[in-house]
Amino acid sequence: MSAADEMLALPVDPGATVPVRRLGVMAAIAAALAVVALVTVLPRLEPPTPTQGTERFVDFDPKRVRGVEMILRDRPIVYSFTQRDETWTLSALERSVEVPAERLDGFLETLAGLTRLVVIEGPEVDLKEFGLAPPRALVTLRDGRGFSFAIGDRNPPLTALYVQVLPSSKIDLVGAVLLWDFDKLVALTKTLPVEQPEQTDAAEIR
Repeated sequence: MSAADEMLALPVDPGATVPVRRLGVMAAIAAALAVVALVTVLPRLEPPTPTQGTERFVDFDPKRVRGVEMILRDRPIVYSFTQRDETWTLSALERSVEVPAERLDGFLETLAGLTRLVVIEGPEVDLKEFGLAPPRALVTLRDGRGFSFAIGDRNPPLTALYVQVLPSSKIDLVGAVLLWDFDKLVALTKTLPVEQPEQTDAAEIR
């Protein structure tokens, strides 16, 4: 016997203003309406559902990369790392300096080993919520074909990082170790003092 049937089987209280049987029917109807609301309304209010992923974030050979370009959100300047023989050189605004090769090699190896932990997509996705509008940085690899990706914020537990391979609208969640190695590249830019160009907008880096 269902809960609604049990309610309908309750005895009638003659002294009550509203018969108990009628109250039971009303309660059963209210419960049914609540179930309908849960099924039809709440799913529309939920955020985009992420899906688990096991494929590599980007498929490339680190040894084939001969250049890395990046633009930072707070410094809209194109920083270019170029490899020649076994040496990496950092250049920006007609200035250049040799930098430790292990910094670039470590970044590229980390990037090549990343897998997509979670993929977020859907028309309801707001890039600003993930630190991708504008992004923390825009990075382009030159390996004969070239591809770019945007780096956003870390997730709330600080264990992963939101990134986006351009021009795709999907957002990927990868290990936060990428940010660790990326920050090492950012630190290298401080060894190359350059003046900020006038009338630049960080939002234009996308």
